[in-house]
Amino acid sequence: MINITKLIKQRQQYSTILEDNSKLFIKPIDEQDEITFRGEFLIQKNGKLKKKYIQFQQHILVYSKNKHINLLNATLLLHITSLNEIEGLKFIKSGTSLDIYNNAIELYHYVRKYCVQRDIPERYKITSILYYGSNATFLQLESTLQNKAVYVAKIYEKQNYTTQDQISGLKKEVQILRQLNHSYISNLVEIYENDDQIFLIMEELKGECLQALLESSQQFNENQIKQIMKPLFECVAYLHNNNIFHRDIKPQNIKFRQSDNQIEPCLIDFSLADNWNKNGRYLFTRCGSVGYVAPEVLQDKKYILNIDVYSLGVILYILVTQKHPFEDLDQNKKILKNYNGKVDYTQVQCSQILLDLMRKCLEVDFTLRPSCKEILNHPFFSNRIPKLLSFKIKDQRKSTIIKTPRNQNFNIATEESMNSLSQSKSPSSFVSQRHSLALQKQKTVFPEINILQGKSKYFKTRYSQYESLN
Repeated sequence: MINITKLIKQRQQYSTILEDNSKLFIKPIDEQDEITFRGEFLIQKNGKLKKKYIQFQQHILVYSKNKHINLLNATLLLHITSLNEIEGLKFIKSGTSLDIYNNAIELYHYVRKYCVQRDIPERYKITSILYYGSNATFLQLESTLQNKAVYVAKIYEKQNYTTQDQISGLKKEVQILRQLNHSYISNLVEIYENDDQIFLIMEELKGECLQALLESSQQFNENQIKQIMKPLFECVAYLHNNNIFHRDIKPQNIKFRQSDNQIEPCLIDFSLADNWNKNGRYLFTRCGSVGYVAPEVLQDKKYILNIDVYSLGVILYILVTQKHPFEDLDQNKKILKNYNGKVDYTQVQCSQILLDLMRKCLEVDFTLRPSCKEILNHPFFSNRIPKLLSFKIKDQRKSTIIKTPRNQNFNIATEESMNSLSQSKSPSSFVSQRHSLALQKQKTVFPEINILQGKSKYFKTRYSQYESLN
């Protein structure tokens, strides 16, 4: 028997949002998915350890021909040695538990994003406050287990989630993030939940967000634009291949993986992402950010995956012109321009091949707008742009800072508040710090105007007004 020198105590009662009350042991699933992980482990049963070769299909552990194990949202506890090393894993769900040893670290790295852990104070310490979002706080954390690896924690305070729609929206975000693993996404690493908060531990992206580069009036030549836009289209094509749309693509939600280059842009913030369905019914239907959302979303049409292509087209326009296609000081007029989707190309100075790409992405008729896969086959991405066809934006052109509601809310903590945080302070104790600071709210949904008839933070879905795709 493996000597367990430290075992985190199982809590019998706790407040939970993520737990789904499903059983740990389930009957075999008829539909067989591809094997995503496999290995030989020691499984404790009836007080004895038995060597067993097991394999996984996502969060389903194929235990035997007659028995599968559903680890989704199971509570995950770690058996830790005196050397602070992971020796085994304990899965608990609906009063049933399972202990697995041998190659535990490898298994832990695989299953942790599907499970929920409770002991974040022992696993991470705060290194800095990053910023406040409308619904969450972002902290930089350092792991106590993995050679001081650094991650970003997106923290939701459960007291703010009082309605079923709010809880369903949070669960949807977690569900989407668990499906994703891509080099141009800030991927989910693991999840913690205590009585007061939910922590989504994400990969750290060290670079700036694209919005910061635009506000610095940085200009981009066509090869630089290609380096930025191609990975983004590849990333969104990956999402669409998995039947997911982001629905809130904008410069603030694009951040570079490294601080010393701009060749690895990554999508962040999947709080409005969803799985496309042919009925067009979603928890939040009319959502996104003013100026970047596709016109058919505002027009209450039944939209498809290529709404993200339109958002990328807006970003492409901004990179080329340093202006927003629907720019207007009056927010209602800006939404109306976005609603109509008419773009002025007369002031665009770029090669014809890039202009053609831009027009295709910003096609108002979504039935004619290409998919991400088709966009990636466009000559702008498949061929090198001849220098004679590439025009740099004139330096004397006055650049316009692109401002959206969220731009005003990347509230970096002051030096004083940074210094007030001890590195040994646990993330779960942060709530008292947060309440002592003024929070600003961002908006990723549309303000009320006459044509939209909004009545709350999120617009009500009007299913009866959906138009057919045919």
